[in-house]
Amino acid sequence: MVMNKTLKFFAGLLFISALAGCIGEDYDVGVPTAHLNIDAHVLSQSVQLSEANISWYSSSGEVEEKIDDIEEYGQSQGEIKVFPGQDASLDFKENKENGGDIWTDPTITAVLWSNGEKIKLDLNQYKEFRFPTEEGNYILEATFEDESNTAQYVGNIIIIDDTQSSR
Repeated sequence: MVMNKTLKFFAGLLFISALAGCIGEDYDVGVPTAHLNIDAHVLSQSVQLSEANISWYSSSGEVEEKIDDIEEYGQSQGEIKVFPGQDASLDFKENKENGGDIWTDPTITAVLWSNGEKIKLDLNQYKEFRFPTEEGNYILEATFEDESNTAQYVGNIIIIDDTQSSR
C-alpha cells in the first residue's frame, strides 16, 4: 500500500516535470525566407525573393522595414527570367538566422505589378500558380501573413518567349 502511494507520487512528479519542460520551450517564430520555384520541365530552379515591407515581432526581436515604392525596389533586384504561362510556386522556409518555423495557418497572396497596375495571381493550396502569357517586365509581390505578423517579398520577373532565350 505504501509502495503504491510512493509509486503514484513519483509518477506524478515525473508527469509535472515533463509538462513544465514543454511549457518552458521557446518557439521563436522569426521572419521566414521566401522562394520562387520555377518549373522549367527540363531544369527547375529556386530563387530566393528579396524582403520588402516587414512588420514582424518575435522573442528574438522586432523587424520593421518599409519600402515606399515596391515597383522601383523590385526593378533594382536581379532579373528572374520565365516563359509565358510557365508554372511556378512559392515556398516559405525557416530563416536560420532568426530561428523558428512554427507558423499557424498563414495567409499567402501574390500579385504581379506592371506599370502601376496589380495583376492578382491565383494560388492553389500548394501555393502554385502560372505566370501570364503576355511578355514583359513584372514585379512579383508575395505576402506572408500570420496572426500578428506580415512579411512582403519581391522579385524582378522578365517574361520572355522561348525563341528569345536561345539568342
